[in-house]
Amino acid sequence: MRVLPLLFAASVLSAAEPVVLNRDGAWCWFQDERVLVDGRQLYVTSISSKGDVQVNTWNLATGAVREFTLADHFQVDDHNVPALLLRSDGHLMAFWTTHSGQASAPRMFVRVTTKPHDTTAWEPAQTLDFGSPHGFSYANPFQLPAEGGRIYFFWRSLNYNPTWSRSDDNGRTWSRAANHIFYKKGERPYVKYASNGRDTIHFAYTDGHPDRSGFRNSLYHAYLRGGVLYRSDGTAIRRLEEGPLQVAEGTRIYDGTTSPTGEAWVWDMHLDATGHPVIAYTSHVSPQDIRYRYARWNGSAWEDGEIARAGRRLYPTQEYYAGGIALDPDHLDTVYLSASVHPVTGAENASGHYELWKGARAGGKWSYRNLTPGAKVDNLRPIVPAGHPKARNPEGAFVLWYRGEYRTYTDWSTEVVALR
Repeated sequence: MRVLPLLFAASVLSAAEPVVLNRDGAWCWFQDERVLVDGRQLYVTSISSKGDVQVNTWNLATGAVREFTLADHFQVDDHNVPALLLRSDGHLMAFWTTHSGQASAPRMFVRVTTKPHDTTAWEPAQTLDFGSPHGFSYANPFQLPAEGGRIYFFWRSLNYNPTWSRSDDNGRTWSRAANHIFYKKGERPYVKYASNGRDTIHFAYTDGHPDRSGFRNSLYHAYLRGGVLYRSDGTAIRRLEEGPLQVAEGTRIYDGTTSPTGEAWVWDMHLDATGHPVIAYTSHVSPQDIRYRYARWNGSAWEDGEIARAGRRLYPTQEYYAGGIALDPDHLDTVYLSASVHPVTGAENASGHYELWKGARAGGKWSYRNLTPGAKVDNLRPIVPAGHPKARNPEGAFVLWYRGEYRTYTDWSTEVVALR
């Protein structure tokens, strides 16, 4: 593992006013895609403070925003935000479920647009159980043209570990659920996924939730191609059909058992132009001292290092919730992060709120610009879609996030906004 140099600079600019895309919305960060660009349209999913599961469509040419509610008054929990799949035929699929609930009747909810590239009308909701007896969380669908348009679907279910299924008929029928990553029964590795949209799906994952006793989270990577699971260097592990990847069989990027900067939790992953993965994640010195880190596979090794201070936890009962970090998938030397402190010095923000920063790396040095100086509310969990248009604002930022008062994952008053 190669460690990146800790070189920083920061500046504060007068920020452009963001566009409001949803007056009442929030999300968790373990479902993808939550934001998609489809020609001149951008789709963004969220869940309201009343539990309405929603898709908002932003016309990037006219600026008009249209809202569609997939389900009214669902379980109030930001983990229930839907994930989107834009199928090869142009139809949009939305997948959502309760947060580990309904163990006696586990199911995934699915809706499909009636017309391609049109979110004004959707087919009635269907429910799927995939033959799993356990509760569901975290939808992540992907379609691979190289496998005849096969859809792979990943979520958390069997034994509380990452679980998969597949469909070869655009989601009409599915294979029986099976684990694709396994740590221990009842534990819960957390996974971020990324696909090249053609033939490969990458996994960045931890041993479990960082607040669980008995271990300290490390960060690992593996990928799936042609039905075979591989380590980062291309070493084959086994066929997916032969059983799940054991956590330690992947390539370890960060050792949370010995690092002085604490254990890891994954936040974002995308692939560069060569198909190599780039990962943004946190390490946790203490609940009041969270760090942002950046790891990149260079073709032969992982380059990994701390890039910014994140500040404190979001609230006391979730010691490991940071403000959030996102990669720009079109410019992977750019990140967006939410922090309660200055990302370089670690000094508390004078506003007392989480502020949003844009980070850019040039010549091995990271520099930061404050997008929300003097914020009046918290600015949280940024996300950037692939294929986004060029930013029009002075900061050169294209990013979505939500802002307001986030009290817990079941209690918030926030709105979804965007800079473009």
